[in-house]
Amino acid sequence: GAAMSYESGQKRKLDIGALSAAPQGGMPGSHINPMTGRPFSAKYYEILAQRQRLPVWEQKDDFIAMVKKNQTIVLVGETGSGKTTQIPSLMLEAGVNRGRKLIACTQPRRVAAMSVSKRVSEELDVELGEEVGYSIRFEDMTGTKTVLKYMTDGM
Repeated sequence: GAAMSYESGQKRKLDIGALSAAPQGGMPGSHINPMTGRPFSAKYYEILAQRQRLPVWEQKDDFIAMVKKNQTIVLVGETGSGKTTQIPSLMLEAGVNRGRKLIACTQPRRVAAMSVSKRVSEELDVELGEEVGYSIRFEDMTGTKTVLKYMTDGM
């Protein structure tokens, strides 16, 4: 299986696998999307089942606890473990954006910033350009409600 390690002060390694969980950001049994105030769509639950199979999900509670406790975390994980799509979403769940802060995730290429932001907006059941968006040279697909932004290094 994939392995992901977290480093903060002391080295700590966490193996990651699959986990079942409540809808992101919602209380167990909650069917209302806290980001939009609307009920989650059927597509959301289909995508959630896929997300729960990503390696990062098994250690999501440990990751959220580390984010709340540490100012800096170095995260290492294999390709496909969920670093780019799941970790920023988990940071939202941990509340690191409270106080109108924005979570930014840099991407090496324009296409990556665009495609990843589209995927994450679908995972969170929000409109691309609203709560989740991207910013690349000559194009800004964000708004006043954007809390998670994927961008190329130059932005």
